[in-house]
This record gives sequence, structure tokens and C-alpha cells, in this order.
Amino acid sequence: MREPRYDEGQWPILVITVPPQELTDAELHEHLDRVSGFTKRGVPYVQVVDVRLVQSFSARGRRLMAERTELDDKAYPGVLLGVGVVLSSALQRGIFKAMAWLISTPRPAVSFSEMEPALTWARHLVAPSHQSAVLRTAGDVSKRAGTG
Repeated sequence: MREPRYDEGQWPILVITVPPQELTDAELHEHLDRVSGFTKRGVPYVQVVDVRLVQSFSARGRRLMAERTELDDKAYPGVLLGVGVVLSSALQRGIFKAMAWLISTPRPAVSFSEMEPALTWARHLVAPSHQSAVLRTAGDVSKRAGTG
């Protein structure tokens, strides 16, 4: 596998499996465009990203992903309900947790060691009762920001 795989079989949960090789710049931009396309649908969803095979992400790649997510959040507030990341080591999960504490996002970002707990968590986030609360909050933020 050289390119990420996108599984919509459990939509509105999107499972993304990232290949072990680092993406080239062209592949990374294609990946970001593809993920933005899911957000542009305007349907609330959760991403579960399996990066257990990935050796590392470059600082540039992490920055580009964060910038694109921020742009998508501004254009489509409340659509991306959460991001679950499945990581292979306790050290990676600890680093992810520390980064999540430092970076303020409008959605939960949680790390997992296995896929099934991540999917269970995602199912909770897409439940109708949880979605309506998230969408109300996103609408309030948009109104205050003058975008809604």
C-alpha cells in the first residue's frame, strides 16, 4: 500500500489507513484534498485514522495537515465531530495526548492502541443526541464569529 485508504463503509465514520511510507508532497496534497472533500459534504462525521504502520510524520506534513484542518473547520464548522488516531506504541500515544492538550481544537482528538475501541468511541460521537449538541455549539461559535 503506497497511498492512504479511505473506508466509508461505516459512514458517518471515515476510516483512513495511512501507509507505512512517508507520503511525497504530491501524495500529501492529494490526501489533504481528499479528506477536505469529505468535510465539504457538510455532513457531520468522525475520522478514525490508523497510523500503526507509519514510521514517522515529517514536521512539514504535520503542519500542512493542521493548517488544512483549521481551514476546513472555519469553512465548515461542526462538520468534523472528532478524530480518533490509532497508534502502535504507548510513547506515540503519550506524545499525541500531550500535543492534544497543548493545541486547542473545536473537537475531541483521542488516541487508541486498537481499532475497535476507536470505532466504539466514533459511534458515540455520531449518535444523534451527541451530534445535535455539537452542531448547536458550532452554530453558536459561527454566529459569534460573524460567519453563521
